Amino acid sequence: MKKRLLALLLALCTACATLALPAAAGGANTAVQAAVMLGGLDAGQDPDATLTRGQLAQLLAAFSPYRGGTAPAVQTAASQGWMSGYSDGSFRPEQAVTLEEACSAVLKLLGYDVTALSGGFPDAQLNKARALGLRDGLAAKQGDTLTIAEGAQLLYNALAATAAGGEVYGQSLGFSVTEGKVDVSSVLLEAVEGPFVADGDTQLPFEPAAVYRNDEVAAAAKLEAYDVYYYNVSARTLWVYDEKAAGRITAVGPSAAAPTSVTVAGVEYAVGASEAAAALSSLNGGGVGQVVALLLGMDGEVVRVLTGDAAEQVFYGVVQASARSLTETNGADVLQQVTVACTDGVTRSVNVDKALSLPAGWLVQITVDENGESVRTLEEKHMSGAVSADGARLGDMALAANVEILDTTGEGMAGTVRPGRLAGAALTGADVRYYTTNEAGEIDRLILGDVTGDLWTYGVLDDVRNLTDAAAAAIDGGGGAADAGSGDASLSALADSVLPSTSDILYGIIDGSILSTFWESLTSSPSSVASWALRAAAGNTSGALSSVLGWLGEGASYVCLIDGENATLNTAVKYPVAAGGVAVGKDAAGEVTSMRQLAPVLLDGLGAASAASNGTRYETADDMQVYLWYRGQYFATTLAQVNAEDYYLIGWRDAMGCAAGGLLRVLVAVPKG
Repeated sequence: MKKRLLALLLALCTACATLALPAAAGGANTAVQAAVMLGGLDAGQDPDATLTRGQLAQLLAAFSPYRGGTAPAVQTAASQGWMSGYSDGSFRPEQAVTLEEACSAVLKLLGYDVTALSGGFPDAQLNKARALGLRDGLAAKQGDTLTIAEGAQLLYNALAATAAGGEVYGQSLGFSVTEGKVDVSSVLLEAVEGPFVADGDTQLPFEPAAVYRNDEVAAAAKLEAYDVYYYNVSARTLWVYDEKAAGRITAVGPSAAAPTSVTVAGVEYAVGASEAAAALSSLNGGGVGQVVALLLGMDGEVVRVLTGDAAEQVFYGVVQASARSLTETNGADVLQQVTVACTDGVTRSVNVDKALSLPAGWLVQITVDENGESVRTLEEKHMSGAVSADGARLGDMALAANVEILDTTGEGMAGTVRPGRLAGAALTGADVRYYTTNEAGEIDRLILGDVTGDLWTYGVLDDVRNLTDAAAAAIDGGGGAADAGSGDASLSALADSVLPSTSDILYGIIDGSILSTFWESLTSSPSSVASWALRAAAGNTSGALSSVLGWLGEGASYVCLIDGENATLNTAVKYPVAAGGVAVGKDAAGEVTSMRQLAPVLLDGLGAASAASNGTRYETADDMQVYLWYRGQYFATTLAQVNAEDYYLIGWRDAMGCAAGGLLRVLVAVPKG
């Protein structure tokens, strides 16, 4: 249920980040969208237009027990005493509404006798409205004419306000209100009709004002055969889903006769429609062993089951892992299962010929037909070109409206990508590993090779000095500093004094003493960090080079903070990282395959989605990590807590050559003074 609601709210209210919102914290957009869903506003109305008496009456009725009634809103507002007409008997529905007039009407809606309020009009009404929180989020003052958005906000705030009888008003309407937070899920879901399955000739009962396909804004409301769709008539909004799962059924539950879940290609799906449950039931010949295609709806539940020729599907993706195991179904044998991350965002597990070799990172095609699933490897199919600013084209070719894009690494890591994420990126032939086109000649599937940089794990390295202790014995011949003669400095002691600490590096970036050329040479290869210390001690050691080379070939433990959590990364080899922001490459099993130093940038300006350094703009990653560095320790914090006035800001940018990379992945704030 929550998954379905989240998809609904993401489509309707893209600025709303949470499911249950403080009454005023959701902002005008949340209030307007809630008003549309409740029937208080029509989709397409300009929220900045002036609020009229007729529109206020419609809002009052929508946020009342009379929501959905057959009587005109003006008649309801007048008969309930929320609003009154004029002495000449007119209502004047087109007349603008002031703040005090709207507050007076909402107070009456809440059951307050405005004649008993302390003081006269309008001060009494305005003061009471403020005390109840009705004016939260409104900048309007006495005498100001309200906008439609402000009117919606006023009514939305009323849901969390205390009514005259002492109860929370929204609860009396069936809303869940907890500690000032309003959950309108049940009411919003009541207005959504569906799911339905299109047959190619389906006609909608209205002309949509907003269309979403797979929860993304779509330009057209055209329905294709087997599209699953939902709509809301009052909001004039259409949701379309073309997601499918296909393969041989390996499990149903809780019973074969009455299944509520089904497992296909290693993925379990909830059965959300009685028609689908009937098709999967053993009573009707369905169930384990059957080759099917599942049509999935808004919440990822199975809406319909296709069999026979209609079940034939083709998926493209990258191998993440393969494993052989013993099976004894018909005597002892070996079964090989391959896991594939597909362009549609689903990771599928398929049984294949035990003799096949399918290493992680290889491109494959999964075909589903009456015989079940089969997998074959793909030869890479390259192309190049710039992605348009609107994310609609790659070079000379258009991207389909429902294009599936998958970014991958050679180790089998994979993640889906929205077209807008690639906007403006110039892709080379090596960046595009494979693509397919639809009947219109548009690219409908696109597999990339580490184009975004988003498949790396980012964090901060606590300190490169944690490697020197492990190196001391090898470099100093096993004795360490204590065994050195009183007149001889051990190499480990020299390394400790010469090798930079995190503070050395951070303040070196701040004061400019660490130049970019020096930084690049320091982190260009695994031997660079060690050689920097060795150069100072070369004349005082014997056989140091061979000792250090042996040390570099051994593993290491890197102490990091990743997403604010402590992490120790154990690696088979040492990597050219010193301190600050690092990028960690992993395979699908989570094993570290590489580590790269991020490039430091001293910032002098900070925005919501970008930062600046000497006039150069750098985009920030949506999940950029922010840390405070204080007295030799990192503390995880948030972007809202730091600024360029009170802190030195060091951005760490991925400079690994990813065509759509170059984002600031980590921000380190060092207090000034």
